[in-house]
Amino acid sequence: MRAVRTSITVLVALLVVGLALPAVARPTSDLVQVTAWSPALEMRGLEGSAAESVEGLWSEFVAGAPAQAACLLANPPRIEAKWDMAPRAAYAPDTATLFVRPNDLSRLVVFHELAHHLDFTCGAADAVGGDLRAAQGIAASKPWWKHGSPVTWPAEYLANAVAIALGENRRHGVTGEAGEAVEIRMGRGGAAEEATGVLTLDHPGPELPRLT
Repeated sequence: MRAVRTSITVLVALLVVGLALPAVARPTSDLVQVTAWSPALEMRGLEGSAAESVEGLWSEFVAGAPAQAACLLANPPRIEAKWDMAPRAAYAPDTATLFVRPNDLSRLVVFHELAHHLDFTCGAADAVGGDLRAAQGIAASKPWWKHGSPVTWPAEYLANAVAIALGENRRHGVTGEAGEAVEIRMGRGGAAEEATGVLTLDHPGPELPRLT
């Protein structure tokens, strides 16, 4: 019995260490493999191929942010269809809801909005907010969200930087220093050491705590 408890402790420790390890310029598939862990997404108004597309994008997003994978899987967003919405997609932090148009599920648009979920759910503003503001030449006192024009919000720069890390080819005004800070936060790269091995997220085991 003691040997079993020791083995479980070692496995948990390895998982925690694996989540914390950063990676440099490695493809998403080399960082994390999401296998038997269900996306556990609550979807409203989405079905068929649209629902499958969203689930696939969510799994790819989680795999692309290995340092935040445990937080994201424990706290998935709600996805809700909104056909008459003016923007292509939108995120509501108060309810952790991503609104999408089912006929416009652009990979990079969805990733930008999922980045807002990562931000508000997993504490990006606290973790990287100071570095990102400095790298973008934004005053340290500027609020993170909903202050002035949306293109000046630090939260928007972060979401753009996350989308860039996952394949966006337009810079959207994000500086290299800001992008590097965000990639390190995601566990993908920057000046950090390259991760060794692959973290596989399999069956979740005990129910994970959810943020409220």
